[in-house]
Amino acid sequence: MATKNTVEVVIAGKVFRISGYETPEYLHQVSVYINEKLAQFQQMEGYRKQNTDQKQMMLNMNLADDFFKAKRQADKLSAELEKKEREMYGIRHDLIEAQMANEKLETEKKELKERLTAQKKEAETKLNEEKKALEEALAAQKKELEAKLEGQKQEAVEKLDSKKQASERERQELKRTIEGLERSLENQKKASEAQRQNSHKKLEEQNQAAQKRMAEQKRSFEGEIDRLERENRELLRKLGQRSYT
Repeated sequence: MATKNTVEVVIAGKVFRISGYETPEYLHQVSVYINEKLAQFQQMEGYRKQNTDQKQMMLNMNLADDFFKAKRQADKLSAELEKKEREMYGIRHDLIEAQMANEKLETEKKELKERLTAQKKEAETKLNEEKKALEEALAAQKKELEAKLEGQKQEAVEKLDSKKQASERERQELKRTIEGLERSLENQKKASEAQRQNSHKKLEEQNQAAQKRMAEQKRSFEGEIDRLERENRELLRKLGQRSYT
């Protein structure tokens, strides 16, 4: 059960003894508030002119006004608090739902991880089996290819030997052809040399004949020149004789 407190307070210069279940500090705060209100009214000239009953009524009206304003503010704050509490409730509800969804997601994540691990293991097993089968198939293909290549190699060697023999015959034939061409070239060379010597001899003979003709023509020209000079001297002599006569 709450304890009732009794305190002495001073209101309007008078001492009053009041009791209540509130704390002494609160009761003193109430008396201070009333004294502040009285001090405010005492500063008003209109209040000082009123009689005691009128002053008490004005004080009571003002205190009631403060009370209702405070109550309205408190109601407003209470409504806002209630609204905030509802919002907080909604937030807590959303938070709980989010937490549940997160737990569900974690569970699904764990299950998915387990499935992925199992699928990975299964895929690795399948991959190893396929790899083994592929290696066996490649080994078989390699063996078959080696056998095929060996056969082709043997066939190529036989063809090469055959071509080599044919090439040897062609080489011998080509050698004979070259020897024939060399003999023909030698004969042509000898014939050309003989023709050159014959041509040189003919040129020498033609040169000598030409020199002989030139010498004869030179002697003929010199004789003609001598004749012309004699005639010229004779003509000059005759002309000289005519000039004297």
